[in-house]
Formats: sequence, C-alpha cells, structure tokens
Amino acid sequence: MTAVNITGLTPDFFITVALFILFILSMFGMGVLRLFQQMTRPGIWFIVTGLIGIAAFAVVLNVWYV
Repeated sequence: MTAVNITGLTPDFFITVALFILFILSMFGMGVLRLFQQMTRPGIWFIVTGLIGIAAFAVVLNVWYV
C-alpha cells in the first residue's frame, strides 16, 4: 500500500467537498432518524433535502472545478 499524493488538492476544493459531505450526510442521517421515530413527513423532507444537496454539489463541482 502506498501513500496518496494530495499535492494537487486545493484548499478551497477540500473545504467545498467537506462542507457538502457534512451537509448531505447529516440530512440523510436526520431523515433516517425521523423515519425510525415514525415521523414520516419530516423524515422524507430531510431525505429530499439531502438529495437536493447532492444535486447542488454536482452543479457546484461542474461550474467551479471542471
């Protein structure tokens, strides 16, 4: 196993990816938690918000970094 070279990774790209991942995963986590608590409407809204976050993440990556 070798080390991964991350010298080409810019700080703004790292921060953008980290913030989107934190947002998306927290929305999915809260959605699953609400569904286990049998609060279906807020659970579905959290999951939909996570999906919107994924779409926004794809747009931001395509506009700013590609």
